[in-house]
Amino acid sequence: MQVAIDRLPDALYSCPHFDCLLTLCAKQNAYLVGGAIRDGLIGRPITDLDLISASDPTQISKLFARQIGGHWFWLDKERLQSRVVVNNGDDSLHYDFALFRAPDLEGDLLDRDFTINALALPLSEELSGVTLVDPCCGIEDLQQNSLRMVGKDSFINDPLRIIKGVRHATTLGLEIDSGTLKAMQVEIGGLERVAPERIRQEIWKTLASEHAGQGLQLLHECGAGEKLLGADLSSCVDRLQEKLNACRELWCLLTQSHPIVRKWLAQEIEQGFSSEILLLWTLLLTLINRDLPIQLAERWRLSRKARTNITALGALDQVALNELATISHNQRAFMLWADRYHIDPKLLLLYMTVLGSPETTFTLDDIGVWVPLVALLDGQRLNDLVDGHWLRSELGLKEGPGMTKAL
Repeated sequence: MQVAIDRLPDALYSCPHFDCLLTLCAKQNAYLVGGAIRDGLIGRPITDLDLISASDPTQISKLFARQIGGHWFWLDKERLQSRVVVNNGDDSLHYDFALFRAPDLEGDLLDRDFTINALALPLSEELSGVTLVDPCCGIEDLQQNSLRMVGKDSFINDPLRIIKGVRHATTLGLEIDSGTLKAMQVEIGGLERVAPERIRQEIWKTLASEHAGQGLQLLHECGAGEKLLGADLSSCVDRLQEKLNACRELWCLLTQSHPIVRKWLAQEIEQGFSSEILLLWTLLLTLINRDLPIQLAERWRLSRKARTNITALGALDQVALNELATISHNQRAFMLWADRYHIDPKLLLLYMTVLGSPETTFTLDDIGVWVPLVALLDGQRLNDLVDGHWLRSELGLKEGPGMTKAL
């Protein structure tokens, strides 16, 4: 991987409000650490910045929030960890502030997960000429496309790092170091101690990657896949990868002729869980075990909205595909059909696109015919053909027992 230290300052200065942050931290013995440095070195977009200091950073973080019009809140009051969120167009930037995890900077970095994240940059008023702190040779690992744990107790201290490692390797295109992979396999039981909310976010980020197929393979290789999704995963990894790639290809083709589909896929169901991930997650888990999507939705404490959609999607089969092939091409017909399955018409159509079957009798063009019609249904309620207004105007009925009986 190409790593360019000299482009890091420009990458950081391109982040909104970085100048303000630098001025506030210049005399505070503060450091930028972790992912922002890593991403800046390899030319990836920077979306989150983590800052640590030897003294309480709360006052700086609050002042920073006031000056940029951001939202400040505690992440962990006891540990003096806080966050500032600032909108940046359609996205938002997160600035996290914390104390050293150890008595000094090097101790803090040695307590981190992977060498590529154990990097620190002193925040002074002038970044040019500043030397990166890299006690674990993280830059060298980046150059060699290697993901390596910092210390032998890395996964014991925080088992979630196993799933984070899979996500890093997937999104950054890294190979997991053999010793690190072995340690993952040994400590996989520790995932039982991790809150489901933390696990699901890492899995969803892995699925969101354009290299998600590789992520599925890595989940299997480290043992996390079988631990989280069941022993049946090992026998169907290849099939899952093929299905995942086919889904993305079909949606891509559909988007080329109907750009609104991109918006549908990106729509958020709950935090970190887009419609695209909901559809992929449900379809892939169904291929492992038909009951698995609903079981995990409960176990991983998904929102009611997500659980409702997953339950409805999991019930779709060849019968639904056959029904779609026979529905009249009008909005009301599709709404009535979608209402029967208790699911958002957009999600239903997107799932039908990729559900697939050897017996399917319609093509992607047939699906495309529905897109403009379904787009017009967004947020609309299915109105009754016959209601009180119609009965009054057409049959001359008046309010009362007669109207009630007619309705």
